[in-house]
Amino acid sequence: MGDVEKISRIKGETLSSEHYFQSLLEQAYMAKMLSDIQLEKIQFDCLSLLAKQTERYNSGDSSSIRVEEAQNLLASIMFTIGVWLKAYPNPDEAVAAVQKDGIYALYQNGRERIDQLLKSTKMLHSSIIGNLVQTKNVFYRSTIVDGIKGFFKRYYPEFAAQEIHITADYPVHHQMESLLGIEFIQKYLECINYENLFCAQFSAEDVHHLLCGYDEHYEQLLFNIYEPVLSAAIGCILSGGDVHRLEMAPSSIKILDDLFRGKTRTEIVEILIETVGQLITLLELTEPLKRYISDSLPKIAELIENAVRLQTLDRVFILPKYPENNTKLIFSFGEKMDDEKYRKILEEIMQCRYLADKKALIKSEIHSLADLEDILLDAELNEEETLSILSELNPAEIAALVKKYPMPSALDRYGLRESQIALCECLQKFLAALPVEQQDLMKQAVVMLDSIEE
Repeated sequence: MGDVEKISRIKGETLSSEHYFQSLLEQAYMAKMLSDIQLEKIQFDCLSLLAKQTERYNSGDSSSIRVEEAQNLLASIMFTIGVWLKAYPNPDEAVAAVQKDGIYALYQNGRERIDQLLKSTKMLHSSIIGNLVQTKNVFYRSTIVDGIKGFFKRYYPEFAAQEIHITADYPVHHQMESLLGIEFIQKYLECINYENLFCAQFSAEDVHHLLCGYDEHYEQLLFNIYEPVLSAAIGCILSGGDVHRLEMAPSSIKILDDLFRGKTRTEIVEILIETVGQLITLLELTEPLKRYISDSLPKIAELIENAVRLQTLDRVFILPKYPENNTKLIFSFGEKMDDEKYRKILEEIMQCRYLADKKALIKSEIHSLADLEDILLDAELNEEETLSILSELNPAEIAALVKKYPMPSALDRYGLRESQIALCECLQKFLAALPVEQQDLMKQAVVMLDSIEE
C-alpha cells in the first residue's frame, strides 16, 4: 500500500505537456516533496546554466542580452530538461532525479534525448515522403513535405529547443496534445504517418473521387482527408458497398440512417468498433494502425450522432463523384464584324422607331452572338425590346449570355456599365418567365457550359 501511495503523490494529469519541468516543480512543492531550500537551489542552478548558455549564445562574450532573448534561452533550458524528465516511469521518480542528478546533468541528458528524437523524426519524415498519398489537396503536401522540411532547417535545439517555427496548417484527425519543439513535430508526424498508411490502402484515384463527393474543389480546402476516407470505408461495410473502392450507392445513406437513428453515442461507438474489426481484418492492417483507427471512433460517432439529428448523414458518409464524366459544353460567340460596319448598323437600329424594324435589321445584318451582344449593350433598347429580341434566340445562345451575364451582387454592380446591369436583369426576367421545366433545363445548360470562346 505504501508503494501505491508513493507512486500517486503527483498525478500525471496535473502536469503540463508544454511546460513539464515547471509544472513538475510546482506540483512537487505543493506535495511537500521539495522544500523551500531545495526549490531555491534548483532555481539558482537554472539561472547559473542560463548564464553559461548566454555566454555560448554570445560566442564567449558574457555581456548582457535583451530580456526577450534571455527568456527564450531559459525556456529552451526548461523544455530540454522536461524532455528528459518525461522519460521517467512516473512524476515522483522524475522529482527524485531532479534532487539526485542536478540541473546540469538533466540538461545534458535532455539535449541527447532531443538529438535522438530529431534523428528518429527525420527518418519518419523521410519514410512518409517516400510513400505519401498522392492527392491534389494543396495543403497536404505543402505542410507535410515543405512545412516540415522548413522546421528541420530552422530548428536550433541548443538555444531554442522549444520553438516550432511552422504553423502545420494541415490538420490531423486526433486532437493534438499541447506540445512544443521536436515533441510537437514528432507527435504530428506520427499522426500523419498512421493516416497516410490508412489512406494508402486505397487507390489515389478512388480517394480523389471520394473527395470530389466531399467538395469538387477540395484541392483548395483545408480539411482532414483521413476522416472522410475512414468514414466511407466504415459506411461501405455497414451498407454493403465496395470497400476497396470506397463506393456506396445513394440508397446506402438510407440504410445507414435506419441503422443509427435512435442510437445513443455509446451504442454508435459499439457498432463502429465491431465494423472496424471487420475492416482491419479485410485490409490486414497492423496493430499500431488498428489502435490509431480505434482512437478515431469517438469523434466519428459524435459526427454520426449529430448528422442523424440534423439529417445530414450524407456529409459524414460521402458518395464519390466523377467530375470527368460530366458533360461540358463549349460555346463560341463567333467573330465580330469590323468597327466601321458595326457603327453603321448600330446607328440604323437606333434610328428605327418600331421594334419590328429593329428586329428585321438585326436578323438581316447581325450574324454572330458577339455582334448581337454588343447591340444589346449599345443600342439603348428598353426592357420590352430586349426581352423580345431574346425570345428569338435558341437555348444555347441564351445559356451563353446567362453564363456571361449572371445577376451581379450589389458590390459587383459598381464595376459594370448601366447597360450591362440592364442586360443581366432582362436575362433573369426572361428565365423567370419560362415554364419550370424549361427553367431547369436552362440552368443545367448554364452549369454544363464549361467555357465560352469569343
